[in-house]
Amino acid sequence: MGIVYKARQKQPNRTVALKMIRGGEFASPADVRRFHAEAQAAANMNHEGVIPIYEVGQHDGKPFFSMKYVEGESLAEHLRRGDLTQREGLEILKAACDAVDHCHQKGIVHRDLKPSNILVDPLGRACVTDFGLAKHLHQDSSLTAAGDILGTPGYMPPEQAGGSSEGTGPTADVYGLGAILYHIVTGRPPIQADL
Repeated sequence: MGIVYKARQKQPNRTVALKMIRGGEFASPADVRRFHAEAQAAANMNHEGVIPIYEVGQHDGKPFFSMKYVEGESLAEHLRRGDLTQREGLEILKAACDAVDHCHQKGIVHRDLKPSNILVDPLGRACVTDFGLAKHLHQDSSLTAAGDILGTPGYMPPEQAGGSSEGTGPTADVYGLGAILYHIVTGRPPIQADL
C-alpha cells in the first residue's frame, strides 16, 4: 500500500521514516482514505511498542506521514537468518502482544500481524508497525468491502481469508500472534501456500 523512506525532518531536526502512498497521484480515492486511516489508527496509540506518528500531510498532491525511525530489522529478517534464540523470539513476541493489547484497548484491530510488521531495535525492543489494514472497532469500516481479501495468507485467520471484514475483531490479531509464535517455535509459518 505504501513505500517507506528514511528521511530527515528539519523541524525538529531528526531522522524519521517517511511513508508515501504507492502509486502517488494515481492512487484511487479508496487507497488515499485507507492510507489516512492507517495514519489515524497509529496516531491514536501511545505505547512504547507502537511506532508513533509525527506528521500527516501532502507534498505535491501526494499524501505522506512521518513516524519514528527504528534502527534495526524486522522479526522476519531475524527469523530468516535464524539468529534469535527461542527465548529472544518469545520476548519480542511478548512485547508485540503488549502493544497489540494496547491497540485493542483503544478499539483498533491491526489485521496484518506478521513478522515483517514487528521491528526489532539493536537492544531487542519490539515495535509493531504498518497499520495499513487496521480497523476501528467502534466505527463503520467502509474501507474494506465484503469479499475483499486483505492481509498476509500465512498469518490471517480463516474468516479474514474468506473475505469477511465484519468478523475480523481482536481475535484476528490473536490468530496472527499465534501464527507468529508458531513461526518462532518451528522456524516456518503455519501456512505456506498462497490463497
